[in-house]
Amino acid sequence: MQHQITGPGRKRMRRNISLIALATASCMGGLAVSVPAASAAPVRAPAMRNDFMAVVASSALSDLQTFQSTGDREARDRFVSTRDALAASIAVRLGIDPARMKNAWSDADMPHQTALLAALSQLGVPYRRNMSAPGVGFDCSGLTAYAWSVAGQDIPHQSRTQINAAGSRNANTAQAGDLVYYPGHVMMYLGVDLAIVHAPNSGRTIEVGFAPARRGVRFANPMS
Repeated sequence: MQHQITGPGRKRMRRNISLIALATASCMGGLAVSVPAASAAPVRAPAMRNDFMAVVASSALSDLQTFQSTGDREARDRFVSTRDALAASIAVRLGIDPARMKNAWSDADMPHQTALLAALSQLGVPYRRNMSAPGVGFDCSGLTAYAWSVAGQDIPHQSRTQINAAGSRNANTAQAGDLVYYPGHVMMYLGVDLAIVHAPNSGRTIEVGFAPARRGVRFANPMS
């Protein structure tokens, strides 16, 4: 579900986005960012409902779609600014160098960026088995199927079928927005290390974290 915000609410949201960017810049300039090792255990963030980052992702997605449909360069500039602020803020949340995350997102093609923002727009939505309903609930493959449908790519609502139907990639060739899979669970790659966004399990919400460093982890591109 995309958040439709107009008038004063949109202005306030823009101000909040600017504050996110400012806070991120402060973190980058004044703090050493610890980067998790590839073998680190998965991050178990607390279940978080009404995650403000979902609103920021929805705003970036809306501006991207406006630019693609109208060619409005102001919308494009807003999209780039908001996307970069979001990437940096997600990186800080995960303890990743913000510059690496921003570069990974900007290097991804537009369908991958669209799918990624669509997934992030659902941060805080509850896990619901066998569901793919924006703003209501998702299971793991329901989230990736929804996100890629926003990018114009229909993929099946089943994790193993999704990964088997997509073009195989590895950690060096995958881009942000690609699928990450281990038996029984599919996620979306954030483009750096093993950082992902996913619908983890019952009792939790859509969140960012890390896929486990283990044998059997696969990357794949739904567009090939």
